[in-house]
Amino acid sequence: MKQRIRTLRRIIGALLALLSLAFTAGCNFFDPVVSIGSPSPVVENSTTPADTAAPETPTAEPQITPAAIAETMPSASPDEANGAGAYTITADTSESKKTYYSEQPDENALRVENGAIASVNDARVEKRAGDAASLENVLQYGLNAAVLTRANAQLLLINTEVISNALGAGGVNAYGGRVQLENSVVRATGASAYALCASSGGDIRAKETSLSTQGAASPALIAGLHGQLYLEGGMAATGGERSPVIASSGSVSATGATLRANNAEAILIDGGSVTLTDCAVSGHMPDSAVAGTLLSPYCVALYQSRTNGLLSAFSMTRGALSTLTSDLFFVTNTGASIYLEGVSLTLGDGRALLRVTGNDGINGWGKAGNNGADCALIAKDQQLSGDVVVDELSSVSLTLRGSSAFTGTVNAANTARAAKVTLEDGTSWSLTDNAYLTSFTGRVSAIVTNGYTVFVNGAALTK
Repeated sequence: MKQRIRTLRRIIGALLALLSLAFTAGCNFFDPVVSIGSPSPVVENSTTPADTAAPETPTAEPQITPAAIAETMPSASPDEANGAGAYTITADTSESKKTYYSEQPDENALRVENGAIASVNDARVEKRAGDAASLENVLQYGLNAAVLTRANAQLLLINTEVISNALGAGGVNAYGGRVQLENSVVRATGASAYALCASSGGDIRAKETSLSTQGAASPALIAGLHGQLYLEGGMAATGGERSPVIASSGSVSATGATLRANNAEAILIDGGSVTLTDCAVSGHMPDSAVAGTLLSPYCVALYQSRTNGLLSAFSMTRGALSTLTSDLFFVTNTGASIYLEGVSLTLGDGRALLRVTGNDGINGWGKAGNNGADCALIAKDQQLSGDVVVDELSSVSLTLRGSSAFTGTVNAANTARAAKVTLEDGTSWSLTDNAYLTSFTGRVSAIVTNGYTVFVNGAALTK
């Protein structure tokens, strides 16, 4: 009898030790982490924006037809498409207190080429007149820009004002060259223009510089395919319709900058990436901008307009992203990753936090009925509010980390091809409607139901 008691005591002691170890490790046997449902959507994302992993190629098949501001195929060879230069630098030099200007069509006011390294200080560069004959070559080759750097040339602009005022007359273009701006101003007033554009391996870095456009279809910052743009401080603003502050098919990074689109969406990402840190970003896309389509207004759009298989990525750490009239994020015809960390978010009343759907094909974003999207959204130490809307062509994966809290629902219409939610320890989800998932991972106790229910493959997860 005593032997049995001693054996029972050893078993109880071992169980108590295991329980103590489990609680020390943060486990809760009465509130376990559960992982249920079908395999997650084919979208993955990384833990940090620095090495964000793109999701697998979606099932949607984009068409070749480009979007309104997408980089188009050139109509001539590079030498022909670049046009002419009113003042051309072909050898290393340093100049100051000069005025460079052009009034002729298809002509740059200042051009640097032939691998030259040039420095221009306290100057004015003016594209006073002269419309572009071919808008196809404006973005691709820098035709009609006030400043063009090409053929591996490098240009440093310090305390310089660049002004352009003509159709297709951009401000500063780096076509296979490099430009660095410091404490300067770039202002483009014509339609189909831009402030900065980098393409074909071009690189532009702007520090404490003011950038603006006024015309229609005139983004402030354009990164074409294989182009790179970097902003440190300063501001960029647009005033025209269809003029986002950023349009990226390449790579755009900004730190401590103010980015504002007054009459359009804030950001368009066409198979490229945008990385923002400590920036204030705002967009104001009117309902009229999507009249006659099946779209809702949006602040940030991620999509593809070409068949190059590239994916779209957006990452923002701290700062603020706001719109008073639109959905915050719209993802279509692409695989996309979105990373948010400590960002102040504002979206329009009754609008969606994230809308992942197909589209009617009017903008060249794939073929209607076959242009859904796969999107992975990771939020760390982030307050999220608003619904996640997904259609039958699309899938979404929402992961909350750190101290993140989400108020809203996911796939309330129960239409998504796949929908997954992952709640890591310390996060919470407050429902505003029923949610329909295909997969859930996390602690059920982290869900505040407010009288609603989370369903996983048709079965109620919450009571």
